[in-house]
Amino acid sequence: MHGCGNDFIVIDEHEGEVIPESRKGELSRVLCRRRLGIGADGVIFVCMPYDSVHDARMRIFNADGTEAEMSGNGMRCFAKYVYERGLVHTRRMRIETPGGTIIPEVECIDGKVGTIRVFMGKPRLERLSTPLYVNDEIGELNLTVVNLGNPHAVIVVRSFETFDLALAGRSIESHPVFPNRTNVDFVLNHGGNEISVRTYERGVGETLSCGTGSTASVLALNELGLINADAPVTVHTMGGDLRVELKDGGAYLTGPAEEVFEGVIVLR
Repeated sequence: MHGCGNDFIVIDEHEGEVIPESRKGELSRVLCRRRLGIGADGVIFVCMPYDSVHDARMRIFNADGTEAEMSGNGMRCFAKYVYERGLVHTRRMRIETPGGTIIPEVECIDGKVGTIRVFMGKPRLERLSTPLYVNDEIGELNLTVVNLGNPHAVIVVRSFETFDLALAGRSIESHPVFPNRTNVDFVLNHGGNEISVRTYERGVGETLSCGTGSTASVLALNELGLINADAPVTVHTMGGDLRVELKDGGAYLTGPAEEVFEGVIVLR
């Protein structure tokens, strides 16, 4: 499945563990290798919740085998999967993740899920008081740090073409100031509540889109006074457009999710 090109292998474990816990990270690395495996940015596991408050539980592993707290694009794929397969019967659902409770709501046409609106929770924002010295090649950068259950460092840039996103992303992701590493979002502000975002994801590299990164970018620009928080923001990613609304003390992310194919792989 994919959300705006951010692609995931979805493994259904709601009836019991399919892949042993000890092998989940290792197999995520194997399965996500493009050209040598199925190929994906990460693996999503559909699990039974630990309590009756939640409708389902999501776990997600990055392409490098590390477990992430949650994913905005991944959550939309997850919601589409569990609703269309009858695992959850309500259009608005409560999903348990290591990053907290996330609340997606699916919009259906003829029984098929089109767009999904996700309440991403209440963020924690921390604008660094001084520019961050990255390294000798990059120098200092102004960062706004946002936590949406997973960590993001947001950087406003003047151009994507004149900025080495790959070098900066790698350098900031593993910078000592982020002991658990971080996702890195580069934002181009077009004005009029329209922005473009490119994200270097922790444990993955640059992806075609990032839902939490898009949300974190809007939150950061609002903190910096660069957007109008009273109106929705259109976020252009390389894989498609998303919409972010700031309300109810948090943020809502709206966008599509698509199923690409279903298959079987023999694990050795």
